[in-house]
Amino acid sequence: MSARLLRTLAVTLSLTGLVALTGCASEGNEALKNETSASIDQKIHDGVTTKDQIRALFGDPRESTFTDSGHEQWRYAFTNASSDAANFIPLYGDLHQGTHGTEKTLTVIFSGDVVWHHTMNSSAVKTGSGLF
Repeated sequence: MSARLLRTLAVTLSLTGLVALTGCASEGNEALKNETSASIDQKIHDGVTTKDQIRALFGDPRESTFTDSGHEQWRYAFTNASSDAANFIPLYGDLHQGTHGTEKTLTVIFSGDVVWHHTMNSSAVKTGSGLF
């Protein structure tokens, strides 16, 4: 192999490795991945949508509780996060690891088998650990 071909191969492998390192992580209910408050409002109608319809749209809830007034409450969540670029700086990245992304939460409260109220929230999340 020529020296030029070896350099090109080395650069290609380095860039491929860098792309692989800058991965994303997601956790939770994938059905919420592309949802917004507006799209949820088109799918869920208070006083009309049933538990079976919610389950068909989003599956089983991550959490099921009861309010003080006895209404059943279901929660769904989805988090999508990416590693901070600083994680890959030699030495600094060894001392600090961080992520940033978005967390979506859907809360549905039922009166019997019908949706009483629902809300969809989306918020920025950032995590960090290490010495810095």
